[in-house]
Amino acid sequence: MRLTEPGPGAINFPRRLDVDYFRQLTAERVVTRLERGRPIRSWQPKRDGERNEALDTFVYAHAALHGLISMGLRLNEEVEGVGPAMTSLSKSNWVIRSTWMA
Repeated sequence: MRLTEPGPGAINFPRRLDVDYFRQLTAERVVTRLERGRPIRSWQPKRDGERNEALDTFVYAHAALHGLISMGLRLNEEVEGVGPAMTSLSKSNWVIRSTWMA
């Protein structure tokens, strides 16, 4: 989230998200402790009682995406396959057909 330029690893957020969303998204920090000489990383709340649903759902969605990618979903290829055909439609009528959805 520290990247300021678009490119690999960058995350885009819609402008409609409010301060509460980003407070939840940044509600935890990673803590590394040594256990038997090995580093163990865990996520701990920054502030007591802080809500973190935005962070949880973001992480779940990211994990689901990578699970689908590992099973063969290629988003770039899916988008390239529908690009030119969509120019004649209005944006409200765009439908992207995927082999992953029946």
